Amino acid sequence: MASVIRPLAAPATPEGLARRRHRFYRRLLFLCLLVMLSLAFPESLRLVRTVGFFLITVFTTVELSGLTSGRLQCSWSNRIFLALGCGNLLAQLLWLLTPMEQRLSGVPLLVLGTVFIGWSLVRLVRVLGREPRATSPVVIGTVAGYLLLGLSGGLVLSVLETIQPGSFVVNAGDEPARVVRADSGPDSYSMWELDFARINYFAFVSLTTTGYGDVIPAKPPARMASVVLGIAGPLYIAVILGVLISRFTGSEVGGSGG
Repeated sequence: MASVIRPLAAPATPEGLARRRHRFYRRLLFLCLLVMLSLAFPESLRLVRTVGFFLITVFTTVELSGLTSGRLQCSWSNRIFLALGCGNLLAQLLWLLTPMEQRLSGVPLLVLGTVFIGWSLVRLVRVLGREPRATSPVVIGTVAGYLLLGLSGGLVLSVLETIQPGSFVVNAGDEPARVVRADSGPDSYSMWELDFARINYFAFVSLTTTGYGDVIPAKPPARMASVVLGIAGPLYIAVILGVLISRFTGSEVGGSGG
């Protein structure tokens, strides 16, 4: 009878951890693509976009807190990461539910979101570094990380627009990069009336260092955030290329040795 009972916290096997990592890559890519699709239809799929951002935050918090350590037990670093993810989620709710007049409601999300994004990407790169070979799931994980960086950057830029309205303008006629009702004053529109699609588009333009010039950061914090995105994009690609090249080299050495 005792031999039939299995321990509740049995250590995960390497094969089980590999399958979990690959599922994480695929699901993260699916969520990022879902949010990007909703941005293509900003008026009709706003709820999908909001739920998608929440799911990405919850999913990355739960998965990256366990995959980096290689075990289910939480170390002090994982506990801090979990607390940071929960704080980021609460900050998103606070930012969405408070009226526009209370602009400082976006400051907690700006701080917590920036730290959470950076730490999540560092953990994602570490998880990718555990892969022995550059297989298709690994490529999916690298693409998901890049999309996560762009979408998270778009969220941070959207928060900046609410803290300082007019941070981003359109080049033609200095049109504000937000949607305002005709009966709303310049400072009385809600968070839901922001043009998230346009701001996220500018985030990916900055991330890829393309620079079309149709959307311009008009205030110093927005300009510095755009510069950070322009640096983060090539830096992420350089780090990921190093990981992938080392895995391709390891595969070739292993194959020739066999």
